[in-house]
Parts: sequence; structure tokens; C-alpha cells
Amino acid sequence: MAYESYRNEEPLNSTIEHLRHELLKITQHKSFCDRDVVELSQRLDAYIVLAQRQKSGRPEARHVQPSRLEVGRV
Repeated sequence: MAYESYRNEEPLNSTIEHLRHELLKITQHKSFCDRDVVELSQRLDAYIVLAQRQKSGRPEARHVQPSRLEVGRV
């Protein structure tokens, strides 16, 4: 079971790192208040929360689809 949990975390951690790097890049050229920056930050936040839930073993985290984490334009 621990192996399965680790395997499930790999793509999630990869996504988090990718979004983190994208956020660092975009903030070099745009304001922190820019809509694109805010949306990317919100997406990153959602994935971080999901990762924390998975690590804590909360069952609802296993059923969340990544597509449900997409944040639409405000």
C-alpha cells in the first residue's frame, strides 16, 4: 500500500513542481495581481492541498480528479 501511495504522489509532485516553476517565471514579467499569476497560483494551491490530503491519508483526496482542480477565470 505504501508503494501505491508513493506511485500516486509522483505525478502530483511533478505537477506541483512544474506549476511552481511556471509561477516563478511568470512573476518575473507580470505583477502578482495579474489575472494569469493569480490563476496559476490558485491552481498550484489546489494541487498542494490535494498532496497534503493524500499524505495525511484522507480518503476524499483519492477521488479528486485533477481536472476538477482547474480554476476558471474570475
